[in-house]
Amino acid sequence: MRKVPIIMWPVAGILLLLVIAAFFLFKVPHLVMVSSTASNLTPGESQKISGVKFSQDYKNGEGRWKLKAKEGHIFDKSQIVALKDVFLELDTVKSESFTIKGNEGDYFRESGKIVLKGDVIGRSTNGYQIETSLLIYRQKDESVETDEPIRVVGPFFKVKGDGLYVDLKGKRFLVKKNVCTTVTGEVLGR
Repeated sequence: MRKVPIIMWPVAGILLLLVIAAFFLFKVPHLVMVSSTASNLTPGESQKISGVKFSQDYKNGEGRWKLKAKEGHIFDKSQIVALKDVFLELDTVKSESFTIKGNEGDYFRESGKIVLKGDVIGRSTNGYQIETSLLIYRQKDESVETDEPIRVVGPFFKVKGDGLYVDLKGKRFLVKKNVCTTVTGEVLGR
């Protein structure tokens, strides 16, 4: 058997390193395909995120609102965030809190308006529930509004109608038109 000259060992080491580098070079296209999510963005979309959580205090310092969504698509030019599986919590320090869920939603960052769409259900901690297909929350005046058909269920009544305006600060709500109200016997028996 013949001995390999010592001068060949560095050459063999370099060849081994080249084989290892070539192996990793063939693995890189898989990494590039995973990280190239920019091609999956819709036109005008700048970023796609999952597990969205956002909260903001009211200007008067009396509470905050929190927004959670399964997925979000950010459009920088229009300052809109399109959301999927949306959960909005409206907390006030002095009174009750409200939760609103929707299948989809849009958060308009400049105006502070949040639009929830698709099987929208809102609940308050004092026993009121709103059901509709579209609901708009306006941060400026702390109000909730829709022109779609609604159903409101309270501790002693049920209301159906078209359109709704809720003033969260003033603690009042208004059904806009075609109102049908049912009062339960609990109030009548008192």
